[in-house]
Amino acid sequence: MGWRTTLALSVAVVLAAGTLWVDLRRANVGSLEWDILGEPRGEPPGEKIKRLLGFDPATITAIRLARDGTVVRVARANGGWVGAAEPRLLDEFLHNLQEMAEIAPLEVQADELEDYGLDPPQAVIELERQGGDPIVVLLGQHNPSATGAYVQLGKGGPVVLTGALMLWEFDKAFKATGSPGTPQAAGRPIGEE
Repeated sequence: MGWRTTLALSVAVVLAAGTLWVDLRRANVGSLEWDILGEPRGEPPGEKIKRLLGFDPATITAIRLARDGTVVRVARANGGWVGAAEPRLLDEFLHNLQEMAEIAPLEVQADELEDYGLDPPQAVIELERQGGDPIVVLLGQHNPSATGAYVQLGKGGPVVLTGALMLWEFDKAFKATGSPGTPQAAGRPIGEE
């Protein structure tokens, strides 16, 4: 192969690369959106996450947790949690709860809630917040593989599968209150106005 053939092939490669670059710029596709094989990439996994709850932890004024007929409540005052043995863990709880993802929505009829541990629920989280109705999450049981947990978003709301971390976070927050709680009969039932 002579120098003329090498030059012609080099010019052809440069022209092809230039044409590809112009086409990509017209399509407004950045180089990070293409994989090594030249195929468009899908959405990054982090972009597909649907959050279980949408709230700002700073707007939460009180947390009520219920399990086994015991209700504990802590309220935010002066930048801390009144009535909590470990206030820092409650801030972490809110942050982690905000980050929880919905793995899959489920089609569950009212008469099937017991099969998911939601009638009655295993535990209940109620977040009282400024300028809005309380956020209520009913916790059910683990899924069969124990990698997720069934939750109902509000009394009569949709049932979804979320990570099993939800149950661990609840236990951690329940212990962080440091309170033995009060029997549910002593106050209004959690999740009801």
